[in-house]
Amino acid sequence: MKPVFPALGALPLGTLVAMAQTPVGVASPPGKLPAGPLLDTRDSKALLLGETTAQAILAHRTVFRDNLAKLRLSDELKARWKAVQRPFTLVAVFGSWCGDSHRELPELLALEAEPNPFIEVHYLGVNRDKVLSPKAWPKGCLSQGVDRVPTFFLFATRPGGTQRLVGAVVETPPKKGQPMAEALVELLEAGLRSN
Repeated sequence: MKPVFPALGALPLGTLVAMAQTPVGVASPPGKLPAGPLLDTRDSKALLLGETTAQAILAHRTVFRDNLAKLRLSDELKARWKAVQRPFTLVAVFGSWCGDSHRELPELLALEAEPNPFIEVHYLGVNRDKVLSPKAWPKGCLSQGVDRVPTFFLFATRPGGTQRLVGAVVETPPKKGQPMAEALVELLEAGLRSN
């Protein structure tokens, strides 16, 4: 499992937000994108495209940091996240330009700040066309069609490292008024029951 931040769980949420305020390059790994930043056609701001990290997301636009700083996860929700003890891959497909992603993605960032070695989180940024190359998906995860962002795909890891899609949360939590963090924990708990 790849860590998002070194010793992430040992750092308070405020420290994570402060770390993210330090400008970092938002360049994607070599071979992932065309050279140079791509700009959004509507607001002319740089886009995060393809595989990226929590740190790059937080550094990219202040709205992600601001929304993360406002979050307070309950101890009960943190305990449920940490209680998952079977391997899963959670893939968040989001738009750095998207208001729903600005609101919902920080909920996953807050959960991920609570270390769980059984949950591997990947972030995939898309343009407004929401098209992702099959090569952008984590190893073993079959590429999925995306109509709305953010979409959170949950894959269960099988023996041998293959992945099986067990569920998804599309754009907003399924229950009215439910925080996305709670919806994602429920998705993981349902994944535990389905295997």
